[in-house]
Amino acid sequence: MPEVPAAAVLDRREVPIEALSGPRELPITLALNQTDYATVLATPDHLKEWALGFCFAEGLIERAADIHAFTTEPLRHGLLLRAQVDARIALMAQEQRRVGTSMSSCGRCGTASEALLMYGLQQLPERPLMSAEHLQGALAWLQQQRQVGLHTALGIDSHGQQLSCAHDIGRHNAIDKVVGAGLASGAMPSLLVVSSRCSVELVQKAVRAGVAALACVSVPSALSVEIARLCRLQLFYCRRAAPIELLSGGSEAL
Repeated sequence: MPEVPAAAVLDRREVPIEALSGPRELPITLALNQTDYATVLATPDHLKEWALGFCFAEGLIERAADIHAFTTEPLRHGLLLRAQVDARIALMAQEQRRVGTSMSSCGRCGTASEALLMYGLQQLPERPLMSAEHLQGALAWLQQQRQVGLHTALGIDSHGQQLSCAHDIGRHNAIDKVVGAGLASGAMPSLLVVSSRCSVELVQKAVRAGVAALACVSVPSALSVEIARLCRLQLFYCRRAAPIELLSGGSEAL
């Protein structure tokens, strides 16, 4: 690789941090009543939607109304997001709170048992395959919405219409924001699209939310494909300049 001329290197060491254009991330501590449940690194926007999706994936809530209110408090380096919930939910949070800090809300990082890791997995009902037209439309929208340094997640309905879009430093956080928006609006997507690889945590979040299909733009892990097939989740691998691959789900012939 040829050397970069010294003149091509811009010295920006004195530029204030707030003037730089990199993606934002902060430690976000989620508390349920007085119980600190988990701390994740996340992009600090749409945090209420993130908390809804995250708590739903964790099995702490079943509907948006299970969280009565949110408050935020500044911490030394990040934010404390406190969710007001019934005592039974706070007790559940106390019993299964994360054993360690997670780098993003990767579904199950830090959980104390495999049962919690796989919480919410079920066989989904058979539904029509997501059409190639809807997938192509979603991928085009994904390309339009992508932001440098951030993952993008989209929610698409069964008619191929755009429901929601979220960005975050963590792909899992972005998915949680879209699921949380679905809980809040009462309109859960039929298709989740994420600008990253697919791991088993993303499959778990999609299945728990009851969506029919998940599409990713990088190769899924072997375990994510195995779990998706067991749960009958339609899992699509969408490589650039290559045919879309259906890896699981659906009884229809292509």
